[in-house]
Amino acid sequence: MKSSRNLFQLVACLLLCSLPAIAQSPATDAKQFSKDGLTFSYPVGWSIEDSSNEDLQQLTLTNPRSEAQLRLFVHRGRISADKLAQAKKSLIDPYLASTFKQFEDMGAKPVRSDASLDIGSTKAEGVIIRAMLDEPGAAEIYWALINQRVVVLTLFGPDKALKQAAPVWDQLRKSLQIAESQPADKPTPKPTPK
Repeated sequence: MKSSRNLFQLVACLLLCSLPAIAQSPATDAKQFSKDGLTFSYPVGWSIEDSSNEDLQQLTLTNPRSEAQLRLFVHRGRISADKLAQAKKSLIDPYLASTFKQFEDMGAKPVRSDASLDIGSTKAEGVIIRAMLDEPGAAEIYWALINQRVVVLTLFGPDKALKQAAPVWDQLRKSLQIAESQPADKPTPKPTPK
């Protein structure tokens, strides 16, 4: 009986000691970005550079201990799904071509392959551009139409840094949300005087 009581005390002690560790989930170590209808979570230790303008929300996430870089572009204009192909041609394709050319200009022989993943709850198309510079690396570029706004996410850097940044990438893309557009307040018509 005494040994079972000691076992119970040991188990209770282990549970009590582990509660602080259980309570510190990754979500508690997260910061929240929220601006102009765009929200997402990202970890403490990462910082955001906001280069937005009136046409585009442009954010870059970096960490001084990582060579990986995450970029987020959200076009402020709203479009319907049938206009996404046109937006891809004018906004996304030039960005893909520019990224590919950057690798070529650095002396790499980039290889492009199609990819897909989810941004929030939306299926996103994408491209992975792999290249060998001093070490192997890649640029992963994904785009989707979320609540009528074109969203482009980019993750790039050396393979080792990309692997280490994978949880940050996942947190960003899974938590990303775009608020639905709110119709402008319509003025209430005034009664005409009689």
